[in-house]
Amino acid sequence: MIKRILGIAIAISTTLNAQNEVDALRYSTYDNLGTARYSAMGGAFGSLGGEFSALSSNPAGIGMYQFTEFTFTPSLNVNSTKSYYGETHLSDYKSGLNIGNLGLVFTVPKENSDWKRVNIGIGWNQLANYNRNITVENVNSSSSIVENIIGITNGTLTSDLINGEGNTYSQMAWNTYLIDPLYNSDDMIDGQYVSNFSTSNITQTKTLRSTGGMNEFAISMGGSYQEKLYLGATIGIPSINYYEYSEHTESINSEIDTISNLRKLQFTEEYSAYGTGYNLKVGGIYRISETTKIGASVHTPTFFSIEEDYYTSLTTFFKDSSLEYSMGYPAPFTYNLITPLKASVSASTIFNKNILISAEYELIDYSSAKYFTSDFENANKTIESIYQRTENLKVGAEINIKPFILRAGYAKYGSAFANKDFSRESFSYGIGINNGNYFMDIAYVLTQGKDEHLLYSEDYIDPISLTNTNHNFLFTLGFRY
Repeated sequence: MIKRILGIAIAISTTLNAQNEVDALRYSTYDNLGTARYSAMGGAFGSLGGEFSALSSNPAGIGMYQFTEFTFTPSLNVNSTKSYYGETHLSDYKSGLNIGNLGLVFTVPKENSDWKRVNIGIGWNQLANYNRNITVENVNSSSSIVENIIGITNGTLTSDLINGEGNTYSQMAWNTYLIDPLYNSDDMIDGQYVSNFSTSNITQTKTLRSTGGMNEFAISMGGSYQEKLYLGATIGIPSINYYEYSEHTESINSEIDTISNLRKLQFTEEYSAYGTGYNLKVGGIYRISETTKIGASVHTPTFFSIEEDYYTSLTTFFKDSSLEYSMGYPAPFTYNLITPLKASVSASTIFNKNILISAEYELIDYSSAKYFTSDFENANKTIESIYQRTENLKVGAEINIKPFILRAGYAKYGSAFANKDFSRESFSYGIGINNGNYFMDIAYVLTQGKDEHLLYSEDYIDPISLTNTNHNFLFTLGFRY
């Protein structure tokens, strides 16, 4: 999250503690999605062309089209996330139907010219899927989220909390009797606080539900020069739709009453973000021989304008009653984000007239993401310090065994983190039929990687390890005329 209520940038949970850099990374990272053929070959289409999803990677591929073509790709995504909190290991699942691609390419032949044709493409590609469920649970006898709240509350005068001043989370804790002033004998120490919640034996449970994705509306133009050189450019207009709801619960496992009879607390957050950006992609493909091609492309940074809404609440449950206090943005908060530049090189060749091999190498510097809104200096410094430049490698193969075309691919996405290996691997498989006037493709993509989730500040608790597994099933139907 970029900016919390009343301008607070202090942390409580993962969403609050690292949302600045988490947002920047989320909107800079893409998945292996699009058409079924593109996905089945690991996205290694930089030097191949003739595939609509490749217009969002190397737009020079539009010059390969010799016929007008329409493609449509529905997809099914199934996500599994396993959490490792102490000795408790829990799995949670999320599934959903999406549209991976919708595209139309027009080809305009040029007679009596070295430029054999000029092609125009317009359509839509899915770039990322945010559907995910996480469940974390374990018994904790050493810390509580209340300690984190007290840590950010100490130093705030009691009169300020009474008058509704100070940060949001301190206000919520104060108004739900989760915290009280610290007393030395009978004298109150103003600005120092104690918890009314026991930390000796509590069950901590965190559930997080997120939905949405990133899609790109693409307008492309390119051509073929003497069937040797292919050039193209794409104006990309990506859109973001992200929603997240999280619920952190702590329950006292003992039957012994606390001094305040406080038995349980529940901290919830609800966050939604919507944004639109623009970028430019340019690329070229050169045919070295009848069977071998090389390609290269450059993607400018994407300039996003993002609007977010945020709502949070804290509820305390006593022996015979409960109290709730909530706050949220009075109006949506808007900020600007620029994602990293990306460059790629690629090559492909054909063996025995029916075996196609392709590879692509991408370079991207996640530490160059930046917020262009006031009061974001700390966020930008954090991005520079924890992220790094990394590489992505994609390889794909296709064999034509008429009437079927078999495909397989592999992609390795390097870790964006400078000191943690959170790289991802993607394994993909597919089959297709091409009848000239129409074609059908099916693909399955398995993506695996590791991640972390922080319940609250690392001063009190270690991050929770996560293992993510994504299953994507894609079907593409295309027509040529």
